[in-house]
Amino acid sequence: MNFVIFIHCNALIFILNNNKKEINIVIKIISMETQMKVLLYLKRNEQNADGFCPLMGKITVKGKKNSVAQFACKININPLIWNSTSQRCTGKSNEAISTNREIESLLLLLLTRFNELKDINEIISARDVKNAFQGIAAAQVTLLKLFEEHNKEYALRVGVNRTADTFYEYKNTYRLLSEFVATKYRVTDIAIKSLDASFIEAFDMHMKVDKKFKPNTICGHIIRLKKIVRIAVHKGIITLHPFSDFTPEKGEKRQLYLTEEELSKLMNTTFDTPNRNFTRDMFLFSVFTGICYCDICNLTEANIKKDKDGRLWIETTRQKTGTPENILLLDIAVKLIEKYKGAAKHGKLFPMLHNTSINPHLKKIAKQCGINRRLTYHMARHTFASQICLSQGVPIETVSKAMGHKNISTTQRYAKVTHEKIDRDVTTLDANIGSKYVLQGLDAPPSTILKDMSRRKYRPSKKLQNAERL
Repeated sequence: MNFVIFIHCNALIFILNNNKKEINIVIKIISMETQMKVLLYLKRNEQNADGFCPLMGKITVKGKKNSVAQFACKININPLIWNSTSQRCTGKSNEAISTNREIESLLLLLLTRFNELKDINEIISARDVKNAFQGIAAAQVTLLKLFEEHNKEYALRVGVNRTADTFYEYKNTYRLLSEFVATKYRVTDIAIKSLDASFIEAFDMHMKVDKKFKPNTICGHIIRLKKIVRIAVHKGIITLHPFSDFTPEKGEKRQLYLTEEELSKLMNTTFDTPNRNFTRDMFLFSVFTGICYCDICNLTEANIKKDKDGRLWIETTRQKTGTPENILLLDIAVKLIEKYKGAAKHGKLFPMLHNTSINPHLKKIAKQCGINRRLTYHMARHTFASQICLSQGVPIETVSKAMGHKNISTTQRYAKVTHEKIDRDVTTLDANIGSKYVLQGLDAPPSTILKDMSRRKYRPSKKLQNAERL
């Protein structure tokens, strides 16, 4: 007895050969492949003031589970040029051509979302396709859901290798994105796979126009959004980063270090309240050590070390990067340590004020000193790199190590060449060169130009002429 099985299209043919008797049994199996059809029609009972009707769509999905879902196409069409049989606009007018292009793009997007769902799930409903098309995507990974998962994981790392301030910034970006998605797209969430360049451009414009954020604030939100999408790429949710080519507008770079004149004003002014005097002292301590605010808050007496020559050093580890930071204490820094010795609790070096109190004090200090720009505590670190170190001839490699930077490129953003240093270096260069180089012929009369070769008529060589002929 021989058995032969043929599978062709949707029919299964089973042939049984038994000696002289041949029995053919044909069994037809209905294909279980999921299929989708889209019907477009006009909602004629809701014409607008121009007589146009909204275009509606009905998605029909057939497979293991049959389902139907209706949706609005967000396209208004003139009913006079609509052909319900072809489901397109008739004629060759600009209106008909542009509308048909919109319809083709809509149907192509629907098909793309349908194919994406087929790759993920065995059973697909028409509502799933509708949600994926509109950006709701209940069955897919969504932007805000992924962002929320990231924030939950980030919260566990706060105090270990992440700070509470950065966690707050991520929560703020999440809140801003939630508002934007609800306002712009009228949905609660949006699928990761539906993100494209237009999304981040619209988000950028929303922050510029609606929120009136400054460029640096916008840049921070864009960076955090890009990180979430990069996580989606690493997890294999999407294959390409849709925002990789987008670069937000950067704000104008301000001079963050204090000039020699501004530093002198700050050092020679006393203030009317103890907190402002203390703020000035802590700012100057950072100016002469390069230590940032959070690292000063962590300093203890155990961080003060004395070398074999009797000089005092601060040996600590940066909170931000974990890199070692070794700074020689200059005379002013040593005197500030002695001034506030024993004033702080729990073995701390200084009784630091909160950063939200220090920056408002610096604003009033700048006004009282006649410094016509906004002061922030971080400007002290820039002043250390530019004014105290680089302008005094300290190599940038040494500055990088003293500031605890991992890369010298980071130090280059801090250490700017001041006008005073340029003036001193050029003066030194002039003195060093002196009469080292002598040019012969300076005492001779000026040379006479016999012929101006720049006006000579161009004549190609014979080889070039022969090549052009060939």
